[in-house]
Amino acid sequence: MALDKVQGRDVGIAIQKTINAALVYALIGCLTDSTFDVDTETDEATCIASGQFKEFIGGQTGWSLGGTLNVRQATNDASGPGATDADDNVTAENLLDIQLSENNQVQVRYRIGSKKGSAWYTGTGIITKSSFKGQLKGIATYAITIQGSGPLVKTLAPA
Repeated sequence: MALDKVQGRDVGIAIQKTINAALVYALIGCLTDSTFDVDTETDEATCIASGQFKEFIGGQTGWSLGGTLNVRQATNDASGPGATDADDNVTAENLLDIQLSENNQVQVRYRIGSKKGSAWYTGTGIITKSSFKGQLKGIATYAITIQGSGPLVKTLAPA
């Protein structure tokens, strides 16, 4: 079994959306960084017989995703049959629209690697923070935070 290095460009966040009448996961475009945090609470289980060291047991687990992306605008200016570049992308504008909608939950997947057998962690999340930053020089950026709600399901990337 080979151990391959995973480049930063090979990890990322994908959002489930409908493209050409099919549910697919589309990577959030232009991500410059991403985070995937999993936290497990602990409960102290120390008793007198434990001696001078505390003992703990694991509690509930929570997770969140986040990242920063360069802001790009997707327009339907592609040519050819079925060309829908705006529909096939997930942009900062799409994510803000989801957050502002009544149902601000999204099906998300965090991808770790890009090869066959790479881990995908999938779950339902709520977009809790959107932050746009525009400066005089350089590209505008957008930061997002997605709070997980419920379990994560691990699958492996197909060939």
